[in-house]
Amino acid sequence: MQPIRRLDAPFPWMLDAATVAILDAVQAEGATIRFVGGCVRDSLLGKPVGDIDAATDAAPDRIVAALEKAGIRAIPTGIEHGTVTALKAGRHIEITTLRRDVETDGRRATVAFTDDWAEDAKRRDFTMNALFLDMDGALYDPVGGLPDLEARRVRFIGDAEQRIREDVLRILRFFRFHVQHGRGMPDADGLAACARLASLLPGLAGERVCAEIMNLLAAEDPAPTLHLMREQGVLTPILPEARNLPRLAALVRLTGHREEADPDPLRRLVALLPDAPAGAAVAWRLRLSNAARDRLAAMLAPAVIIDPAADAPARRRALYAVGKEIFRDLVLLDWAQRLADQGNSLPDWVSAGYRVHLAAADHWRRPSLPVTGADLLALGVAPGPAMGRLLKRLEAWWVAADFAPDRAACLAQAREWGGGEGEGLPSPSS
Repeated sequence: MQPIRRLDAPFPWMLDAATVAILDAVQAEGATIRFVGGCVRDSLLGKPVGDIDAATDAAPDRIVAALEKAGIRAIPTGIEHGTVTALKAGRHIEITTLRRDVETDGRRATVAFTDDWAEDAKRRDFTMNALFLDMDGALYDPVGGLPDLEARRVRFIGDAEQRIREDVLRILRFFRFHVQHGRGMPDADGLAACARLASLLPGLAGERVCAEIMNLLAAEDPAPTLHLMREQGVLTPILPEARNLPRLAALVRLTGHREEADPDPLRRLVALLPDAPAGAAVAWRLRLSNAARDRLAAMLAPAVIIDPAADAPARRRALYAVGKEIFRDLVLLDWAQRLADQGNSLPDWVSAGYRVHLAAADHWRRPSLPVTGADLLALGVAPGPAMGRLLKRLEAWWVAADFAPDRAACLAQAREWGGGEGEGLPSPSS
């Protein structure tokens, strides 16, 4: 296989000392190793590079031996599928032996190792992900990925339907890659194949679906792609509850203003949902973590009402009730819903009110009730339910007073109320 071009200069990450050491260790044993996948694709697009993946014609045990000989840690992260992770000085590189598929079932594949670079490329998903790059800057393109990459066209390698049947998750990856790297309308053959096979999506594990959906929602503007997914019958099999696309589109527009929000995939997911029961179903289906599930529930069943005309004390009470993170979520969702309901045009005072809320959240520091159970014990309140009731009553009084009463005032109020039953407590002088 001959290279189609050479880089004018290596990408900066290729010059990292740990990267050079890892590839040198493999090549010292006579193996060929080349970068592949996202690190090559993103570098050619001028995007930041995250993970670094490489492919090699050497068997996994040979790679492990080569790395260990050079004093580099070799982790068998997926050795049955040919993958070894090389770790040196904080740098991780996943090195995978060239493969061909022996058998697939739509979720996983049985593979055999090969030394044929073109055969390995043909089993990958999209042409832009099958570009190989060696340390000398030689770029190899066995499946025509470079023209697709330059055109920002996400295209399946070979027959789109066959690629999807090998791994049904590729339907979601097609749309996710389009929103992240594509331009214009998606490839027609790929789009048609995704629509034809969308009925296979419910067979995927919730965790796999969740990862793709969250990555898609984290893109700069996922709304048009989600509209397209719904039109093609791809969204309903995985997220039938996702009906509030106008609110998502409005939220995305708000996210475009740096002072209002950062892209947040969970908040964007909630923007799509109509109510709390729908959210509970989605949380279960996508196998969300407990923390994500709790946050989703707090957004869909808010404990406070967001009003852009609220004054500062009301805003502080709301912040105290739900915390700054959930308060920010609720403000943005409420703002987006109003925009969606009113044709994306709001009076200036309404938008200004939301901005004031967000600015207040940025600087909010949660105050603490100036008295504790120990203080009430010192006043003679017996531990137990009466003390709990008195603390809650005292906290509600303190919050209603805009957190102004200090410790002395809170203690005086506690003496007046006594154990919560109205009997009162002795004053300090009695």
